[in-house]
Amino acid sequence: MIKNKILIAEVVPAVKLPRNVSQVFSYTISPKMEKEVKTGKILEVPFRNKSVLGVVLDVKKEVSENIKFKLKEISSLQEKDLYLSDQQIQLAKFISTYYYTPLSLVIKAIVPPLTKNKPRKKINLNYNCKIPDIKKTEINKLLKKIEKKNKVLLIHNLQAERHNLYSEIIKKNIKAKAQTLILFPEYFDIYNFADFYKNKFKKEKIAILTSELTKNQYSSEWEKIKSANAQIIIGTRQALFAPFRNLKLIICDDENNSSYKQWDQNPRYHGIKTAQKLAEIFKAKIILSSTAPSVESYYLSKDPNQFSKIEYITKKFARNIDIVNMENDRKTGNYSALSERLKENLLKNIYNKKQAIIFIPRLGKNTITKCRDCEYIAQCKNCENILILQNNFLYCTRCKEKTNLIKQCPKCEGQRMNSFGYGSEEIQNETEKLFEGKNIKIVRLDSSTTQKGTNQNKIQTDFINGKIDILIGTQMVLKNWNMENISTFAILFPEIIFTQSEFRSKEKTIQFLKFISNQINENQKIILQTNDIENKMFSYLKSDLNDFYTQEIESRKLPSGISYPPFSQLIKLIYKNNNQFLCQREAEITYLDLKVAIEKNEKLKNVFQITSPFPASNFIEYGKYRQNMIIKSICSNIKDRDSLLEIIKEDWIIDIDPDNIS
Repeated sequence: MIKNKILIAEVVPAVKLPRNVSQVFSYTISPKMEKEVKTGKILEVPFRNKSVLGVVLDVKKEVSENIKFKLKEISSLQEKDLYLSDQQIQLAKFISTYYYTPLSLVIKAIVPPLTKNKPRKKINLNYNCKIPDIKKTEINKLLKKIEKKNKVLLIHNLQAERHNLYSEIIKKNIKAKAQTLILFPEYFDIYNFADFYKNKFKKEKIAILTSELTKNQYSSEWEKIKSANAQIIIGTRQALFAPFRNLKLIICDDENNSSYKQWDQNPRYHGIKTAQKLAEIFKAKIILSSTAPSVESYYLSKDPNQFSKIEYITKKFARNIDIVNMENDRKTGNYSALSERLKENLLKNIYNKKQAIIFIPRLGKNTITKCRDCEYIAQCKNCENILILQNNFLYCTRCKEKTNLIKQCPKCEGQRMNSFGYGSEEIQNETEKLFEGKNIKIVRLDSSTTQKGTNQNKIQTDFINGKIDILIGTQMVLKNWNMENISTFAILFPEIIFTQSEFRSKEKTIQFLKFISNQINENQKIILQTNDIENKMFSYLKSDLNDFYTQEIESRKLPSGISYPPFSQLIKLIYKNNNQFLCQREAEITYLDLKVAIEKNEKLKNVFQITSPFPASNFIEYGKYRQNMIIKSICSNIKDRDSLLEIIKEDWIIDIDPDNIS
C-alpha cells in the first residue's frame, strides 16, 4: 500500500514572537504551489487569526498519517522572485543565535517592504561636498599593503579624502564584476558622501540602503542589488541585510562609531560584528577604517590570523589645538562656562561670516566633584570609582554606595569642592548673551530638541547651508561635516567623559578627541576647555595612539574575577516599570535567581559573573523607572549561555555586547 505524502513548508513568520517559544511553524503546500515554494521564499501564511508574511526555512515531504495536528495551508505567494537568499538566512540565524533574539524579529527586519510603486522622489543627497585628492604615490603604497590582506584594520587621520582611497580599492572589485558594501554609521554620512561615488562611478551601478528611505525607494534599491545591477551598495547597518549576489568587499567607515550598535529595539545587533560575519559568509575582504578604532578591533589586529593593522598617519595641524585651563580664567574673574579665549574667537570669526561648533560631552545629568585647589576628584572608598552627583548625594555606579556631599577635600583639606558639568541649554544661554542684540543664529542640537519635534536632518541641512552660525550640542554634533566654513570647534570639559565609571570612558574620549582634531585644516581652530589641564589624555592628541591602546588593554585585565572586553563578553539586562518599588523588586528577584543558577552549576560558576541591580544613568525614561544588571561572560558555549538567559522573564531587555553599561 502506497502511503499518501504531502509537502510541508517550515516557515518563520515575520512578526514579534517571545524569545522562548518556537520560531518555526509548519504549513501545508497546495499542489498548485508545489513548484514555487522553496527555501527562502517570502509568502503569506495564516497566523493567529490574521495573514502575515513569512519566510520558508525548509520544505519536506511527510506521510499524512504521521501528522498529529491539523496544519494550516499557505495563504498565497508573493512575486515569483521575492525571496531571501541562503546567505541572508545564514546571517539571520547568526544574529538570532549570537544576540539571543527571536529569529522571527530578525526575519521581520530583513524582509523588504512590499510595493510595486516606483519612488516619487530621488534620494536626498548633498551635492556640494568636496573630496580632496591624495597623492597617487601615497595611494599606491596603501593599495599594495591592503591588497595582500583579507581582513584589514586601517588606522588613519585622513579627512574626506579617504573616500578617494576607498574608490581606488573598489575599482578592482568592479572590474571583477563583484559587489562592494560601504557601511557608514549614520545616514548623515551617506547624505554627505554618497554623491561622490555616484560621480566617480556610473549612477546606475550604485544603490543606497538605509532605514531613512521611503518604502518605494527601499524596494527600488533592493531590486537593483538583487539583480546585481548595483555593484556598489552604500548604507547604514540596515544595508547588511541586502540581497547581495556576489559580495567581495566590505568597507566599514568610522568603525568605532557607537551608531553601529542597535540599542533601542530588537534585534540589538552590532553592525561591525555582523559585517564580519557577512564577510565570512561571502568569503569577502573586509576593511575596518577609523581614526581611533575600538579597543576590541585593535586587540584583534594583534593576532595575524584575525586582522592586519595598516596605519597611514599624515602630518596634521596640532598647532591649531588650544587647551585652555579654566582655573586660570576663574582667577581673572571669568566664572562663565565659556573661556575668554573661546569668546574672543567666536566674536572675531562669527562676524566674518564663519561658523562654529560647541560640543558638550555630557553623559546624562551626571556631574563630577572636584577640589579646585589640589585637583582631587571624589572617588568611592570601596572601589576607587569616580563618584557622580545624583539627587544631592554622591553615588558610585559600580558598587552602588551612596554618600553625603563632600564639603572639605580629603586630600588637601581645602574648602573649594566644586561639582560641575554643563548642559547644552545652559551653554546656549551663555552664548546668546555674548551675541545679544545681534543677528546671529544659535541653535542647539541634542536629544531634548529633537524630542520636541525639531527635525534633526533640517538642523544639519541648515548648518551645512550656512543658515546657522553656531551649533551647540552633545553627541549629535559630532559629524563628518566636510565644511571649510567652520572656523572653530570648541570642546567643553571632556573630563566629564573620561572620569566616568564606564569602562569605555577613556576609549570614547580618545575617539572623539581624535575625530574632532581630524576635522580641522590650517585655517581652523580647536579650543579645548578643561579643569584638568595635567590629564595625560590630552597628550594623545599630538602623539601615537599605540601606547594608549597597549595601556588600555592592560587596564581591562582585572586581578580577580572576569576581566572586561576584549577578554570577556558583556550582557546588559534592563528592566522597566512605571512603579519604582516594583521595578527594584523585580530586579532583585531576577538577580537572586541568576546568582543561584550560577553558583549551583560548577560549569556556569567558572564562566559567568553578575553585578547586583543598579539604577540606569537615565533612571527615569518616558515615565518608566529603569534597573540594570551586567553579566560578564567568558562562556564559549552558546547553549550554556542560553541556559542562563532562559531564566530571565520576557519583559526584560537582553542586550549582548552593549555599547555602555550604565
